[in-house]
Amino acid sequence: MKRRSDKLKKVVTLAATEEREFGAATGRSQQLLSEQQDRLGELNAFRQSYAERDVGEVSAMQLKDYHSFLSRLDTAVKTQQQIVNDCEQNLEVQRQRWTVKRQKRESLERVLEKSREREAVFQERLQQKLMDDLVRPRDPHKD
Repeated sequence: MKRRSDKLKKVVTLAATEEREFGAATGRSQQLLSEQQDRLGELNAFRQSYAERDVGEVSAMQLKDYHSFLSRLDTAVKTQQQIVNDCEQNLEVQRQRWTVKRQKRESLERVLEKSREREAVFQERLQQKLMDDLVRPRDPHKD
């Protein structure tokens, strides 16, 4: 007969696998966030560098093009900032999910340990009873 702890061990193993998968997803979300933050930094640096450029004597058309490009850079920075914000939110959701899975696994491990302890106590008592039965002389009048 299968012991309860053997069945629980399978459940704990499954929970640990789920936790690892959610941990990996959290790691991927963290990596994506870092990449998007790097892109935002690069865009901001490029925008800053371009804005500090000395335009000197230029035609009205060139000045208009310069300001138009700065405006497009501003739009790109805002768009990238929104991407970073979305990645931060996604990372937080992934962390919460991973935390729930970790807590579930830890809880199941505690249940498994308690089950093993109960089984050990039961086995110990059973062994003691068997030993007592072997040592105790049989009363022929009771049979």
